[in-house]
Amino acid sequence: MLLTIILAILALVSSGLIYYFGFFVDGLGTTWYSFVISIVSIPVFYYIWMAISLLILLFFSAFINRNKPVDKPNKFANFLVYEVVFQINLVANVRLHKTGLSQIPNGPCLIVYNHTSKFDPMFIMDKLHRKNIICVTKPENLRIPICGPFIYKAGYIPVNREDDKEGMKAILKAIDFIKNYNVSICISPEGTRSKTHELLPFRAGVFNVAKRAEVPIVIIGFKNTYQIAKNFPFKRTHVHMDVLDVLSYDNFKELTTGEISSLVRNYYVDYLSDNNK
Repeated sequence: MLLTIILAILALVSSGLIYYFGFFVDGLGTTWYSFVISIVSIPVFYYIWMAISLLILLFFSAFINRNKPVDKPNKFANFLVYEVVFQINLVANVRLHKTGLSQIPNGPCLIVYNHTSKFDPMFIMDKLHRKNIICVTKPENLRIPICGPFIYKAGYIPVNREDDKEGMKAILKAIDFIKNYNVSICISPEGTRSKTHELLPFRAGVFNVAKRAEVPIVIIGFKNTYQIAKNFPFKRTHVHMDVLDVLSYDNFKELTTGEISSLVRNYYVDYLSDNNK
């Protein structure tokens, strides 16, 4: 949001300068086309300044060492990731319908979601940014230009889904971050994006994070996010982001991770079978 405000101010100032030096000093400031050009130039300058800001981030990202382990989440890097995500969501032409966000507790938690689009975690990061969210992500995302180095520096946890040993390391790191740095961990129990839009099998080990850290599980459901890529940029996509439930630690502390996985999965089965949305 802050980056958007800064870019908007820069766009207005740039448009104002164009109007003043391009028209006003020449006595053309009162003509109809001078006003039209000034107004049209505002969004143009917005995207110009956005491109400049991305180039600046690209420059600084080159100095981030991704071979050095991140033992502590970097708040400034996380702030920059949020700002970039906000910009992406802003231009995605999405109408996001949200319910149940007021149920989410203030403290750290494990946030889980069904995964059919790259936008799923970005909506969570955007709408719940005050929770200081750290995502568990695939290693390939760390190689994305601009964002990759910063999400690494922010403490996002890469995990190789095919390596159980690496998966356990990721879980232990997530627990450490929750206990020592007051963050919330965001992860899809499916482990990867469903390309068929159907719910994939869950990886029960994910719920070790909530059990061992003794934090609530926030169950978030998404509908229609997979349509964003098809509709962009000309057709608006209506997406639903719903908090299905919040399970307190007392609700599952006596359950195995397999039982927790089955319990959470049933929420999604019921949610996705409801065609009212």
